[in-house]
Amino acid sequence: MFFEKQGPVWETLRALNQRLREAHIDYIVIGGLALNAYNYPRQTVDVDIVMTADAFDRFRRELGKQQYNRVPSLPRRFIDPHTEVAVDILVAGEIAGRKSKNPSVRFPDPDEAEVHDDLRTVSLARLVELKLVTWRYKDWGDVVELIRRNNLPESFADKIDPVVRSAFKECFDQANDPEYGGP
Repeated sequence: MFFEKQGPVWETLRALNQRLREAHIDYIVIGGLALNAYNYPRQTVDVDIVMTADAFDRFRRELGKQQYNRVPSLPRRFIDPHTEVAVDILVAGEIAGRKSKNPSVRFPDPDEAEVHDDLRTVSLARLVELKLVTWRYKDWGDVVELIRRNNLPESFADKIDPVVRSAFKECFDQANDPEYGGP
């Protein structure tokens, strides 16, 4: 169901898209859903979006209270009461991922949105950066799969922020290692 763009996560994204469009609030999709736009169909359980700080304030005032349930301990997480799917909102311009290791990669502005497979998301290079700056194995595994499924060359590292280039090269090596399913 998920891979046919059906089910609670996709329903949540479609309803969110409609509400944000009607409220004239711009956003961009990142995280697990964004992987689907780049030849890597991977199931996820939430919707991760980025919007500007002003847009987030408007979202909280205009939609957050009426359309979604807030999670008190997580001020940027909202639950769609119809699907029970979490919507995590990140703020454009803030440092992304693990701040102790990442001084430069920031969440994208919605103006950077590209449409891939009917999804407003980031470029492949930005998605790779955002996955690598988490310094989580799961996200690095996603990068390995993005490398494989998009036949990314090692020189793709030149398109991403220097803070994550060595991490990309580690993922590239694993993606191409026959012991780990590489060519």
